[in-house]
Amino acid sequence: MTEKVASYRWRDLSVVARVGNLPLLAFGLTPLIGHWMGGGLWYWLTPFLFFIVIPIIDLMVGEDRINAPVEAEPELENKIIYRVMCWLFLPLQYFTMFYLYGVLTQSDLAFYELVGLTLSMVLGVGMGASVSHELGHRPALIDRLISIFMMAPFNMTDFYIYHNFGHHKTVATPEDHAAARYGQTLWQFVFRSIYNKSRSAWHIEAVRLQRHGLPALHWRNQMIWLASLPLILLITLTALYGWVVVPLFIGQCFIGRMILAIADYLEHYGLARRKLPSGEYEPVRTDHSWDDAYLVSSLMFCQIDRHSDHHANEGRPYQILRVIEGAPRLPFGYMVMIFVAMIPPLWRKMMHPIVDAYYDTGKVLPHGLPADLPARFAETAVYRGQVEPASG
Repeated sequence: MTEKVASYRWRDLSVVARVGNLPLLAFGLTPLIGHWMGGGLWYWLTPFLFFIVIPIIDLMVGEDRINAPVEAEPELENKIIYRVMCWLFLPLQYFTMFYLYGVLTQSDLAFYELVGLTLSMVLGVGMGASVSHELGHRPALIDRLISIFMMAPFNMTDFYIYHNFGHHKTVATPEDHAAARYGQTLWQFVFRSIYNKSRSAWHIEAVRLQRHGLPALHWRNQMIWLASLPLILLITLTALYGWVVVPLFIGQCFIGRMILAIADYLEHYGLARRKLPSGEYEPVRTDHSWDDAYLVSSLMFCQIDRHSDHHANEGRPYQILRVIEGAPRLPFGYMVMIFVAMIPPLWRKMMHPIVDAYYDTGKVLPHGLPADLPARFAETAVYRGQVEPASG
């Protein structure tokens, strides 16, 4: 018997479901385009787009709140074209990196060209993090391997371990190093988060090996192999282009990790799960992540801004992630909120009334230190070091 294929109209799908990763692939090409256009100010094409043009367009275009028809989801989920478009970012990413490292180290560039081209390359390569995140959740081995290799250029191969086996289990709790407390500024959060996420990846692997009766320093420790990939990449680049690539690579790693840490800050700020009398936390719900549906941000981040659905239904691929009515909502898209978060007074003025209003619904508990919260939330706050389970 032939399986019936669901019928749906093109306009029944979100724009991301219609075009997949093509816009992100186009953005990944912009550092090369800037060089091939002759350099000079063209080397600033990628940062100009990322920091100015794209956020403005995101504000002007607004939201795309379309969810695919439920009956169409199985067909969309199984279309390999969505995965292929993700795979294509890997050769683009590595070609861009190796080609432009050659330009940066072997060309006589003016200082403004050097800075512009470096920023362009790092941003173009760094956006692979959102593609890697998507592939890292897929069950097929090829997807997970491509995901890991995409993270090597910014020394984030540990992401596969701490994100899938740490963050998704501890999300919206004080034990989650990717969840920011209420009142914690981005700059207080980012650097500690980057360090602790890597540390937790090693711990997760050590615990896994311990269950099998093996020591942490064992060849089956995945973190040893994962940590070797960025080192091999750096050695290769150094052999090709000299020691000058070392500071470039360090800067590339720093900016790539920063982009992901800022996204973490946006996605779970101030939201906590209740701790049950058993000592366990309640199951993850759509209330425990900040949702968003701004179109251009969705295109730039593989629709991961539909974050409430992503955490409540971890295995859902990006093309069928849903906008969740009633979930906590960011006021603007990621491409705007990234820069709002960088200015703590602006963040507090814009976000705290929204966070407080969501606390008042009773759907979540405040994640923060009692001293940082409005007085009416202090008694129910969930925070690191809390002994008694939160009631509610």
